[in-house]
Amino acid sequence: MGAPPIEVEFVDPEGNSARQISILENCLRQSVDALIVMPIDPRATHHILRRFKEAKVPVIVVGNEVADPELFDACVLGHHHQFGKEAGAFFADTMEGEGNLVEILGIAASPITRDRSTGFQEALAPHPRMQIVDTCCGDWLYAKAFDEFSSVLDHHPHLDGVFAHNDEMAAAALEVARQHGREDELLIVGIDALPSAIKLVNQGRQAATFLYPSPGKDAVHALQALLNGEPCMKRVLLKTWAYHSNSRIAAWKRRRS
Repeated sequence: MGAPPIEVEFVDPEGNSARQISILENCLRQSVDALIVMPIDPRATHHILRRFKEAKVPVIVVGNEVADPELFDACVLGHHHQFGKEAGAFFADTMEGEGNLVEILGIAASPITRDRSTGFQEALAPHPRMQIVDTCCGDWLYAKAFDEFSSVLDHHPHLDGVFAHNDEMAAAALEVARQHGREDELLIVGIDALPSAIKLVNQGRQAATFLYPSPGKDAVHALQALLNGEPCMKRVLLKTWAYHSNSRIAAWKRRRS
């Protein structure tokens, strides 16, 4: 016989941490059998997740890590430090150790932003002529990144590349560069491997996008194990790989030479 069916309810807090807490409180009142949650503000969820623990409800955290491991039964995360490190290595290798870069960050307080930026900087550190000449916060959003990068681009007449912490912000940077007549001079890299980004890579416009593997499959495996009283891995880190444009890189190198 197969495993019994699992009834799943999806609720979207639309990026609002207070709304997410309210949703989680409602889940407790409904006596759910298990919870899979991507905390918007991990610190703000500590109190409510402790109540899930007290109620003996299995909790699987995805996306953003919760500092106290006692508050969850399993955690599925992107290896964001590695994501940033791979992006930095891509720039250092492609630019042969010399280039001026802008980094477009996600939400400043996010652990994902911190880990991606730290990995990026570590990869560039052995290359003293690879410089991050400016940063801005796009908050993961196209419109915010567009406005912020527009201001940055105006202040830097000589740039070589942009590392955006997600593909939405990379697309914004690409459009800003196009409108300023500077698209050809920049290698723009994002993270997520969204279909729209892969299309831009295939068109030879975006230099690369790094895959952000979905945590869904591993989260469901953990859920099934916990509901069946079976052991599961406490922490799963999802690694990335690059989808890059040889034609974009070759055109940039020709222009530079």
